[in-house]
Amino acid sequence: MVYLNILLGLGVVLVSAAAAIYFSQPSYQQTPPYRHRRRNDEEDDAGSFCSDTKKRRNLGQQQMRGSKPGDKCSVCLDEMAVENIHKMECGHALHNECFEEYRYLRRNCPLCSQTVNPSLPGDNCTICLDPLNRNDMVFLRCQHAMHQLCYEQFIDSGAKVCSLCRKGL
Repeated sequence: MVYLNILLGLGVVLVSAAAAIYFSQPSYQQTPPYRHRRRNDEEDDAGSFCSDTKKRRNLGQQQMRGSKPGDKCSVCLDEMAVENIHKMECGHALHNECFEEYRYLRRNCPLCSQTVNPSLPGDNCTICLDPLNRNDMVFLRCQHAMHQLCYEQFIDSGAKVCSLCRKGL
């Protein structure tokens, strides 16, 4: 009987330790704070619900091909114009403003889940290995990031390519 109590006690301790470790991990799947709906003043709530449903259905067609002007932004669900579009490496696009917010929250494209943003706040800088924060992150063309000061020193040293992926600056 004593052995059964010991085994039960160890089991409870192991399960609670596993749960504590699991729930202490950061989650990048949280609802982003920029997920606001843009709507025209003339739309009422009932009309916007129906139009949002239609917009979301149209995103399914966009998943299979690259984005183009006139498509819906997958973040705010508004139509994208030529002058306000940011193309990602996977071929999909977002509004410039939506991408600027999205790049700090998720690594993957919201349509195809391909990695389009390898650097997030909290990741280590490729130069000094200190954690990055949103206020002083500088993104290279390849979407890798480093601190502003590290970037300036990196460029001053004559660097022509990213230190991680070797793509041109």
